[in-house]
Amino acid sequence: MQVVRYALIGLLLITADVVAVEKEALQSRVRTLTRQLSADRLTKRDQAEQQLLELGPAIIPLLPHGETQLPVEATRRLRRIQRQLEAQKAGLSVAGSRVSMQASAQPLSDLIKQLELISGNRIVDYRAVRGQLKTEIPVSVDFKDLNFWEAIDRILRKSQMQIYPYAVDSDGRPLRGIAFIARDLTRRAIAGPVDYHDGFRFEATQIASERNYRDVDANGLTIHVETLWEPRLNPIQLVLLRNTVTATDENGQALARKGNGQSEIAVDRTAPIFVLPFRLPESNIQSIATLSGELECLLPSTRETFRFENLGQKQVLQKKNGGATVTLQSIRPGKDDWVIEISVTIANAEKALESHRTDWMQRNAVYLENEAGNAISPIRIEQTAEGAKSFGFAFHFKPTEPMAAYQFVYAVPTAFTTRRIPFRLKGLKLP
Repeated sequence: MQVVRYALIGLLLITADVVAVEKEALQSRVRTLTRQLSADRLTKRDQAEQQLLELGPAIIPLLPHGETQLPVEATRRLRRIQRQLEAQKAGLSVAGSRVSMQASAQPLSDLIKQLELISGNRIVDYRAVRGQLKTEIPVSVDFKDLNFWEAIDRILRKSQMQIYPYAVDSDGRPLRGIAFIARDLTRRAIAGPVDYHDGFRFEATQIASERNYRDVDANGLTIHVETLWEPRLNPIQLVLLRNTVTATDENGQALARKGNGQSEIAVDRTAPIFVLPFRLPESNIQSIATLSGELECLLPSTRETFRFENLGQKQVLQKKNGGATVTLQSIRPGKDDWVIEISVTIANAEKALESHRTDWMQRNAVYLENEAGNAISPIRIEQTAEGAKSFGFAFHFKPTEPMAAYQFVYAVPTAFTTRRIPFRLKGLKLP
């Protein structure tokens, strides 16, 4: 055992040395290419810019920021490189998780833990909350490079479970995670056709038709579509672009859509559903072959964690990272707690700070952490300020040690991106 331990320590030291050497080599490469942005020959400058882009988002922290001594053209190229790499990073951060798993008769709870670790998504066994018996179930799976939602659907189907989209936390707010419960075996595992795209899941849950003899305009067909997303994405706004919605019957004929424009989908409620209305098709039509459309989603593309030490000192502390500035304005004792007030400024907030969609701010991770790594969450949160690019909060804590023993930790998105999310459902049987 001792030999194995020493071998492992040696391996870790070698690995750390290799990583350090690779990082130093990358830094040297970035410095060389950055200097070449000022080369006399245009081809040399173009090559340097292209090679920096090929190194990918990992070099963003290694690029010069702020004021530089580079010539004007080189500075312009550098800023262009930074923008493109930030866009690449944003695209990677909002892409759907891919999952590969192989297990034989493994307990469901173990598979769920593995899936959480791989995807970064919280998954909650909600059976006890719903009054169901929480038994362990052996599950066998074997799949490679599946969309996260397809992977969890397969695992839950094999274990006779189902997603429960109505779950709430202890405060009665929609659960920041994916809940599952035991499936009623008289019901289908999945209600209707399903589509997966990136971190989103679309499922047709209901189709209803109406024929009104008094009001002909009321005649129509409505399709209910439930949309879920990976919890780690934490979308701020979700809009259905009705002009993009199309449907065709089994003969390839288009159904007449009712309504245009946009409809916002509530992201702060359980079981988000959007309804698609169409005019009644001919009576001989039995199914919708394809139903497609697009959502527009505003979501965080990059997040940063800010840590403040020396909480025992009564002074204003400020930290900048990415496009965000967090200022710790005050730490003061309350009646029976401690209150920490902060202000946050985000340079590129897009529509994220508009007053009717600020719920995401209260979902940011915030806690006190002592030297042992133990975390204390706030017992109460108050919003103290709101502006076009800034906001403020007061966090109430009940620490068990002096405040000087803690770090204050706050995570916040530093940039946002808008993405189009397409959906395409097939084979919807009509009533």
